Amino acid sequence: MPHPFTQQPCKPQEYLVSGWVLAGDRCPKPLRVILRSLVLILWTLACYAAMRAIQLATIGKPGKRKHWAKRLSRRWIRTMRGLFGIRVFGVGHIPEPPFFLVINHHTWVGYFGINDLIDARIVIMQRAASFPFSGMLMQGTDPIVTDRKSENVPVINRELIATIQRKESVLIAPEGAVTPGHMIRRYHAALLEAAVVTGSPVHYATVHWRTPEGCPPPSQSVIYGPDPYVRDASGRLAASELEVWGPERPMLPHLISLLALPHCDMVVRFGPAPIAGKDRITLANALHAASLDIFTPSA
Repeated sequence: MPHPFTQQPCKPQEYLVSGWVLAGDRCPKPLRVILRSLVLILWTLACYAAMRAIQLATIGKPGKRKHWAKRLSRRWIRTMRGLFGIRVFGVGHIPEPPFFLVINHHTWVGYFGINDLIDARIVIMQRAASFPFSGMLMQGTDPIVTDRKSENVPVINRELIATIQRKESVLIAPEGAVTPGHMIRRYHAALLEAAVVTGSPVHYATVHWRTPEGCPPPSQSVIYGPDPYVRDASGRLAASELEVWGPERPMLPHLISLLALPHCDMVVRFGPAPIAGKDRITLANALHAASLDIFTPSA
């Protein structure tokens, strides 16, 4: 008779992926905010200048430009993660590339954590890719840029399909907007058409955040909303966003609260197996249900 413990599935253990942070626990809070702010700006400006140099040095050499731009951008991202004070933990196995991965999305700063953890073409907003200085460095990772207009969905799907056919990994956040840490919105099906067309099983992962004992919870210091891109016809924040998030919050106090933390933890939990689907709506619903099964809310 088998030992009873052998009949129980082993729960995946949490493991540290990236732990270095600038000005951690031993640094006084005011100095931490000042030091991190200064180094964040200087690091971004230095990488921006290096990217310009790469562009000049690789005129007429698109392959070399893409290679060196991506190396620089990923170095910028990895360092920015530590400068923001983010530690990245994993639970479960990162999919073997090439993969199609969906993930929930709580806050803008998660960009640095997830891109430090995995290497994939990620769908990002046009406005993010157009930010001064940082936008050029984001574009160095060869993202798939969207403006959230429904008429451009076929264009994005064609690019996703071409990426999959080249045996490259892709990552999307199918909620379509950042979400408070206690929930996952329903998954939109539009960009899952690429997985259906190519017959690609879709991996899934969820993110939750935590802060050290005695510090403000993630909802007050790390997670930021409402989503600035979700607006109504008049250009104002959509009422649905205000209903989910509450009143709009200014960016500067949020950024100071984030930088004041000794560290914050981004925990990425990967699903045990990918999910395949014959139509995008069924696939989206299955991925959403499976994601809820492994999701840990952030306080």
